[in-house]
Amino acid sequence: MTCWLIEDEPPALRRLQKLIAAARPGWAITHTADTIEATRHALATLPHPDVIFSDIHLADGLAFSIWETGEYAGNIIFTTAYDQYALRAFRVNSIDYLLKPISETELERSLSALESRQAQLAAPDWQQLARLVQNKEPVYRERFLVQKGPNWVPVRVEDLRQLYSKDGSTFALSTAGTRYLLTDALDRLAEELDPAKWYRINRSQIIHIDSVEQAAPYFNHRLSLRLSPAGEGENLVSRQRVKGFRGWLGG
Repeated sequence: MTCWLIEDEPPALRRLQKLIAAARPGWAITHTADTIEATRHALATLPHPDVIFSDIHLADGLAFSIWETGEYAGNIIFTTAYDQYALRAFRVNSIDYLLKPISETELERSLSALESRQAQLAAPDWQQLARLVQNKEPVYRERFLVQKGPNWVPVRVEDLRQLYSKDGSTFALSTAGTRYLLTDALDRLAEELDPAKWYRINRSQIIHIDSVEQAAPYFNHRLSLRLSPAGEGENLVSRQRVKGFRGWLGG
């Protein structure tokens, strides 16, 4: 069997490559891509694989737009970091999916189902599926894949209290004060968190509402926060975000 991996997060890509190699040593991963444009180009120029593992949310849009053209008639297994992200739509259309971080057990389930399938399933209505996904009720991140030593491990969002950027990297701070390296940029993370619980106090810092112990006036109409855990440096609410912060904190 040959397969492609469509994934825009390098740690997730490496993990999936490792899992597939361990579960099916005889399978060949013949191509990887990280955008819709790159995948379309590969479909137009390369031999098609038996199965494609595809992330849903890529940097240049929803991956469904790749498949609605009908250029690929093989098997597709979707991967997603969002619990309940379009799962109802998948079930209705009998589409296989894996939740990140992907486990050996769930991967084996999908691979076994694929191998035992007697015939290729009929293609769903991709445009309808995209509409179902885009019109869903808000679903926010529940886990992050973080670096812990040489490994990448899942951490629950509810166990974190700060997200911040420093020297070009993005970090998370846990309730216990443990610092983790994240793979995503702060701008993207800001869109994936529950705004009732998380607030971006400045360009480089997002905090959890339960981390705030005190807010005090600060120079140039800003606010200085005392947070728990404290983290690194000062915790300042920028002047243009003060009004929104007060409304958020006051409920």
